[in-house]
Amino acid sequence: MPKRVLVISARMGAGHDGAAKELCVRLEQRGHQTRMVDFLDASPSVGKFLKKTYELQLSKAPWSYELLYRIWTWSRALTPPLVFILSLFFERRLRQWADDYQADVIVTTYPFASVVLGRARIKRRKKLEIPVSTFLTDFAVHPLWVHKGVDSHICVHPRAAQAVYNLTGEFATAPGPLVSSTFSTTEESKLQARQRLGIPSEATAVLIVAGSWGVGELEDTFDNMLLAEEFLPIAVCGRNQDLANRLRTRGKGMVLEWTDEMATYMNACDAVVQNAGGLTCMEAFAAGLPVISYNPIPGHGRQNVFEMTAAGVTKWARTADGLRQSIRELRDSGDEITREAKTIFVGNAADDIERLLFGEMPSRIAPIVKPASRRFAGAIAAAVMLFVSVNLVSNIATSKGLNITPVSFASEQYVYLTVLLGPKNLNDPVLDKALARDNVAAIVTGKTALAAPQGVADLANSGVAIINGGWDSSSDLHLITPNNAASHTMLLLEKATNENINIYAPQMVVNSVDLAWATIHHQTIIRPIEVNPHENSSKQIFKAGQIYEIDGSSITPQQLLTQISDLKSTLDNSALQVTPVWALR
Repeated sequence: MPKRVLVISARMGAGHDGAAKELCVRLEQRGHQTRMVDFLDASPSVGKFLKKTYELQLSKAPWSYELLYRIWTWSRALTPPLVFILSLFFERRLRQWADDYQADVIVTTYPFASVVLGRARIKRRKKLEIPVSTFLTDFAVHPLWVHKGVDSHICVHPRAAQAVYNLTGEFATAPGPLVSSTFSTTEESKLQARQRLGIPSEATAVLIVAGSWGVGELEDTFDNMLLAEEFLPIAVCGRNQDLANRLRTRGKGMVLEWTDEMATYMNACDAVVQNAGGLTCMEAFAAGLPVISYNPIPGHGRQNVFEMTAAGVTKWARTADGLRQSIRELRDSGDEITREAKTIFVGNAADDIERLLFGEMPSRIAPIVKPASRRFAGAIAAAVMLFVSVNLVSNIATSKGLNITPVSFASEQYVYLTVLLGPKNLNDPVLDKALARDNVAAIVTGKTALAAPQGVADLANSGVAIINGGWDSSSDLHLITPNNAASHTMLLLEKATNENINIYAPQMVVNSVDLAWATIHHQTIIRPIEVNPHENSSKQIFKAGQIYEIDGSSITPQQLLTQISDLKSTLDNSALQVTPVWALR
């Protein structure tokens, strides 16, 4: 009898969607009906925030993703409060989708959907009655991938199944990855595939992949391959067009963007170099292509590589020389590792889903109740971690140029010049007049304004544009405290100058309170590029529309005047003129 299966994925890279689509294909071949939905659409605004944050962390600040991944791994007590918060935003719509579709089983390939639905299955009130299964797409199993309330966990490898048991105390199955049969069955020979794709028959072709987003150090890997002229690197940049354009400037190798012919390229290549252990890696296992892991991305990428290496299905190259040597070894004798990788395809995840559909895997409904004191402590800990996480994202956003008001007066010849002043170079009429004359804005921190309010007033009276510099560059603790340094400094500056100060150039880490306050009060947030005229101006390339900063906080007024003069000479030689910073507003 046909059944209805609701499959929940998420557009967080191609891996979750790829496994979900393949599962739908297999179930529909058996006569069942499926509907695939995206977890992020269950709460569009929060979903968009999660996706943007994830992209931002991986591409701009991978250290922050590694930090958060490890924190949530080490402190499992933080997981229930976070799951509760996710449930507040996503559970209602997930239930509605399942009810509207009249689903007999819900299957998810995305971690957050798994824990939200797992929690719903063991609630004491309004318990979700529909059985839930989770297909874990990775070798690495994070606490936020699994939940005791999930009726069945399906894994790609026995190591992952063991990790599920360690986390939940529940047994899991390991039938292998969900990969299309096009990767394991082909009528085209390797030579024919090369001829069709334009790959020289005698080349050692190496496929370099970094997921659908093209994140990680793919560019470095590509360049390392080019150094060894014995290899032909074929970089697959996914949907990262900027990366593809940069790699094409090398004039060597092959550069692809998103392609539907991955099976053909795998058939034509001698090895694949990957950095995350995602869907492409599983496809390579199915295709019988040796896999080398190199420069893994933080968090799940690094943990995946560790687990796959321990399972004997990939070689982990730790250095550029090691990468090249690994390619040579697998090119000449890679049969053993490819045979080991093939052995993980021992079953079919659709079998596990059918057993759940027909009641062969009874659902667990006993609620898990924790003392109120533990729930309260966990909620406090989760709130603290959530605040720190949001602060990390806020600082990354401003430091990498996101959510910053764009330059509105840029042309082919104008730049903006700022100087960070300190108490040592305030109260100097000559410097004040020079800054006003040369259109150089003064960045003043809260500590400087507090120490020398009269000097700040003299700057304003001389016609110098003053910028809010936040509190102090050494205040790293500000990242995890809820105080508002931007507002405090602005009040000091406005008191000293009797002017509205609405340009903010933080000389410190930025927390979420700063960012929210600046947005609400229509502050223009800028992140100037630091320059040292004595050391870098002859080497640095200056561009129109950019904002530059000289750190003059610890030098004398005369020394600062000299640095400004040197930098202006360099800008003049580049046919660039300094324009007032007020044009940014």
